[in-house]
Amino acid sequence: MEPSPDLALPSRHVLAGLRDLRPGPVHIIDPFKVPPAEAVEKAVALDELGFPFVILASTDYESFETRMEPYVARIKAATSLPVLLHFPPRKGVGFPLAAGADAVILPALLGSQDDYFVWKSFLETLLTMPGRMDREQWPELLLTVALTFGEDRRTGDLLGTVPVGTGTAGLDRHIDVALSFGFHMVYLYSRHSHVPPGVVRHFRNRLRPDQILFVSGNVRSRDRVTAYLDAGADYVGFAGALEHDDWRTTLSGLAPARPGLVPHIRGARR
Repeated sequence: MEPSPDLALPSRHVLAGLRDLRPGPVHIIDPFKVPPAEAVEKAVALDELGFPFVILASTDYESFETRMEPYVARIKAATSLPVLLHFPPRKGVGFPLAAGADAVILPALLGSQDDYFVWKSFLETLLTMPGRMDREQWPELLLTVALTFGEDRRTGDLLGTVPVGTGTAGLDRHIDVALSFGFHMVYLYSRHSHVPPGVVRHFRNRLRPDQILFVSGNVRSRDRVTAYLDAGADYVGFAGALEHDDWRTTLSGLAPARPGLVPHIRGARR
């Protein structure tokens, strides 16, 4: 049976680009904390320094469409950077969407005690998408295993997650899920500490080469970026490192090692 045209997923140029790009750092902007004008200024600097894309993400959000659609539009108007969204779903709707975004990271929170955040939110998003925006505006969907390391009561209270242990047997169970169900990406995150480089290395050794490995949380130095890249991460996200007045100096220190040589996703097709 052919799938319904209304539920056909967007073409995968973003995913192909993510797989083709050289590993490196990526900035994550919280649009519910960072004013739009500042976000545009930072996005322009990212573009000039050779960053391949930008992620807009937040654990909490209100009035999503009202806030996000003009926010995305301003970044897209000022830069050539693809915009990826990374927000938790809400029951009854699924993952939030914003017209103009190139892709949405859909995290399956394998460490959650609520199966809605493990898998049901995926299905709800697919069912509600046709009524939420026109088909030509649909962003690409990046299916992602998401795991949190270290104490994180904020995420735990909101999404039912418990910290993931670093023992090999437990990690292998999560990796087996990522392999068996063909997830596009694995996202490792720590809010208050750091994802151990050994954990990153273990995931990279077992994941397929085409499965993207993303690491973030308390990344504030080039040394930290390098440690994760050396351990096998494809992308290393940093957010709070730029939440101060002298963010340009910090950004220059975190920029890709060979700025200007990283192709943007839209120009990196398989």
